[in-house]
Amino acid sequence: MAYTYPSPTFPELHVPGLADQPLPPFWGVRIKQPELAQLDDLDAALDRAIARIDLSRLPAAPEIAVAVGSRGIADLPAVVRGVIRRLQALGARPFIVPSMGSHGGGTAEGQVQVLAHLGITPEAMGAPVRSSMETVNLGEVEHNVEAHIDRNAYEADGIVIIARVKAHTNFEAEIESGLHKMVAVGLGKAMGARNVHVYGRRGLTELMPRIAAHLLARADFLLGVALVENSHHQLAVVEGVPPEEFPEAERRLLNLYKSHAPCLPFDQIDLLVVEYLGKNISGTGMDSKVIGREGFRGDPMRPPYINCTVALRVTEQSAGNGIGVGNADFITRETANDLDLMSMYINALTSACMTRVRIPPVLPTEQRAIQAAVRVCWQPEPSLVRGCVIRSTSDLDRLLVTAPLLEELRSKGLLLDVWGQTRPLEFSAGGRLASGL
Repeated sequence: MAYTYPSPTFPELHVPGLADQPLPPFWGVRIKQPELAQLDDLDAALDRAIARIDLSRLPAAPEIAVAVGSRGIADLPAVVRGVIRRLQALGARPFIVPSMGSHGGGTAEGQVQVLAHLGITPEAMGAPVRSSMETVNLGEVEHNVEAHIDRNAYEADGIVIIARVKAHTNFEAEIESGLHKMVAVGLGKAMGARNVHVYGRRGLTELMPRIAAHLLARADFLLGVALVENSHHQLAVVEGVPPEEFPEAERRLLNLYKSHAPCLPFDQIDLLVVEYLGKNISGTGMDSKVIGREGFRGDPMRPPYINCTVALRVTEQSAGNGIGVGNADFITRETANDLDLMSMYINALTSACMTRVRIPPVLPTEQRAIQAAVRVCWQPEPSLVRGCVIRSTSDLDRLLVTAPLLEELRSKGLLLDVWGQTRPLEFSAGGRLASGL
């Protein structure tokens, strides 16, 4: 039986005196991030990757499932289309399998829609999309810990997965978010995601790699196409990885990512404004390692230590899944009213992380939300507020910063240039922020 939740409806709220709250002036700046060279030839990299696949043991014209997840990876449509065409050139018949655990509201149709929002459609890719939440149980890893895999993928002649290797938002380990997670959680669909997340930290750090190894040994995996982005959200690495090399390759590529990961280069921030959160940006909407929030409940907070965070909008690609709003201190009425609660709740229940779907205080406009955040950011003098505006937690090259943070960037040698001179934040007649980021 299908259940639906109505979108929340919040009234027009007015906080006495809030319209008179002054805001500090901001400067537009471009800052240094760790440098990892952008990939200069995607076609050549894909040629090298697919050259590592061995189809000799498969029947003629094999059906190959290409597993694609729900993240907004740089150049994802070009990568998927390139993999599809190269498999077709080898005589294979590839099809796309949504590999995103319980995302898309935990339905086959919802997962097709998530892929479409990312530009992955049958017409654009030149291959069909076969979406189902049905899995095959390939046995237990230990008592009550089952290894599930998408039935369409399992019944194909072979499986190729496309996965970005990066740090997980919740924990630190040798294997975090990448090839193994795509196998155990992505292809595991809702059952696979639950089997990992229901155990919390142990599920992700210990059981997830073991479930992936169990599946790799029992299903016809052919290749992993591993992707690494640089700090500017550009593809830097595309590598073909045979299944037996998954552990070594993932450890190596994760270390490469971590040494070049983007960050907010401040230890303490009074006010952070995030223009966009979304599932295509981070599994937690806003990367908790960027905004300094806890991973698992009870974990210590990470730097930067942020007194007050405002989340303004949910990306269109997220289709209303605003998981991550619970890590904000204020959101807007428009954003709150557009949330797809069913999608969010299924996502949170599957991942066993409920704090991220809590609804924070709702203000009528983006302007009022920012004014409220300034009022409670623990710095009553506006000129001394350590304030920062970012487009998203994956886009940290250009920022708006207040004077104290501007001076800190200069003192640390991290300021590349100032592209916007001191000015107040600008809002439309409807109170929408116009940042220029």
